[in-house]
Amino acid sequence: MGDTYLSDNAGNRVPPGVASGDPVPASGIKITDAAAGADHTETVEAGATYQIMVDATTNGAFLFGIATTATAANVLWFMPPLTVRVITIPSGITSLHYQSLASGGSAYLVKMKP
Repeated sequence: MGDTYLSDNAGNRVPPGVASGDPVPASGIKITDAAAGADHTETVEAGATYQIMVDATTNGAFLFGIATTATAANVLWFMPPLTVRVITIPSGITSLHYQSLASGGSAYLVKMKP
């Protein structure tokens, strides 16, 4: 029987139960979408790995991408409330695009140690 493990979008192994990852201290960023449906950006580090946690108290699912999320073809990750995902930002990309599907939705980005 083979090993079972989780991986990020780049195929890198991530800790089981992604909430148990090893964050860079003081790297957390809270993102909030005041009005649903608009594309926003957050500056990120190219090649870095981030953990994204969607805040359940704001009842907003999120769309994420590396180009405008106003275009459906650019949406790379969908995250319903109460979810956690680990993503690696592609090389050369320094903006993470996002939008909440509910006004006032918020999520947290935390940079992970390499």
